[in-house]
Amino acid sequence: MNNDDNFLARAHKKSYRSPNFDSGIIGEPLLAFGGQHKHVDPKTGLALYGPYSLSGQPKPALMSIKVGIIGPAPMIADAQQWLNACKGVLTNRGDHPFLYPHFPGFNSNLPFQCELLHGDIWCETIDCSTLASATKVPAFGERIRRVIKLYVDGVKTLSERDPCPDVILCCFSQDVVDQCAVYRTQVGGEKRFKISKLERQIAQLVRAGQRTLFSELNAELGFDDTGLQHQNLRRGLKAEAMQFGIPTQLVWPRTLQLREGDTQGGSQPQDIATRAWNFIVALYHKAGGTPWRLAEIDPGVCFIGISFYREIMEENTYMRTSMAQAFTSAGDGYVLRGSSFEWDESQDKSPHLDRKSAAALMQDVLELYKRQNRGSLPTRIVVHKSSRYWDEELAGLKDACKMVPRKDFVALGWRGIQFYRPGLYPPLRGTYVKFSDSNFLFYTTGFIPYLRTYPGARAPQPIEILEHHGDSPWTTVLHELLALTKMNWNTADFGGSQPITLAFSKKVGEILAELPANRTLRAEYRFYM
Repeated sequence: MNNDDNFLARAHKKSYRSPNFDSGIIGEPLLAFGGQHKHVDPKTGLALYGPYSLSGQPKPALMSIKVGIIGPAPMIADAQQWLNACKGVLTNRGDHPFLYPHFPGFNSNLPFQCELLHGDIWCETIDCSTLASATKVPAFGERIRRVIKLYVDGVKTLSERDPCPDVILCCFSQDVVDQCAVYRTQVGGEKRFKISKLERQIAQLVRAGQRTLFSELNAELGFDDTGLQHQNLRRGLKAEAMQFGIPTQLVWPRTLQLREGDTQGGSQPQDIATRAWNFIVALYHKAGGTPWRLAEIDPGVCFIGISFYREIMEENTYMRTSMAQAFTSAGDGYVLRGSSFEWDESQDKSPHLDRKSAAALMQDVLELYKRQNRGSLPTRIVVHKSSRYWDEELAGLKDACKMVPRKDFVALGWRGIQFYRPGLYPPLRGTYVKFSDSNFLFYTTGFIPYLRTYPGARAPQPIEILEHHGDSPWTTVLHELLALTKMNWNTADFGGSQPITLAFSKKVGEILAELPANRTLRAEYRFYM
């Protein structure tokens, strides 16, 4: 063999070398329902066994839910009709019986064994003309301030009733949605549903530098930057209403539709059975119930998600505040606000804590855990963060939990790396690609054998485990991540794309950002859902 042949042989061998990674599948975590019966699917588990209860316990602890309703009179009537409909069986077309099962009805009989109570005593009507006047205010900030005040006044009134409701539905008319609500775009931004002709005209004048010509109208039209105010209807209402101690559920007209095919509001609503599943699960948890628990998790573990948000009520654009979302193995969720600090993104796009601040935030979490668990510390701490740990940050977290026997610190990221498998369907949910003992790609979404389909619209995006510092095997870390994607009680879906520790960190942070500085926040997670 000549030199050219040797070169070609080496090149051929190099081009066909085996990939330098391992792959496999983490089994679908089980959930515990009534009587400690287990199942992988929230809807099937609830339909078969009902909400979580202990073995031998004949019924779940929550026996009834008193539902308050606030809104214009037509919306209150629609909400009452919807609640009555949810008491009975609701069916859909039956095309996908595993993905979209029928709703069995929420009443004192099996499976939920819980009554929905509502009536005039827990209703507060907002005058239609007053609401219409609020939505016609030209300035967007002032407009949502007035709408929020109308609903918060209603929450205050209902909180003073005896007995007071367990949960309050804040029902918005389509006009309020159009004039005051925003929606998220595909790139993560926010857009208004409608912008009035007058707003567009004034915006053009401001861009042209003619603002001073309308100085007497600046505040009214919303172009006065000196006042700090709410910027989002949902976030502002949640922030203002939590002071009265009753969780709220915001309801749009399409949620209450009893007739299929109505596209009011610009988008096709989910089928009626799926809407009932999601609505009732969220309502049940906000009223203090436990729809399900994780069945295979150490009862002494505490999961923590650490993230940051920007203080919109501060004029300093560099100001950031740390936040922790803590979840016990039982699913109890708590929100804690940490310290505020200046962060220049030229250092790093993602904020980081110094050693002292990291230790203080972790200490607050442990103190809250002890208060909720009769003075006991968790036996294990698991921290999830959506960016890599800086050395001082990691050292501070470890300083605060020296008394906790076992600890795991996990950094997650999304870099757009994808893998494919042969066939028509994407990788199975639970598929991992292992690059090293602390670096993985992990498919928390994908084809789900139990559902017989992939429930997504686009190719699933895996999350990446960027770092793992701690005591547990990587298999445990991945299994827990997958399990925590099933703990979103704002829906009855099979599972989400992110663990609950991080899934709603942005939304919770946005509510905290709109919470007035002199207002004490509620720690219970159900106030932020």
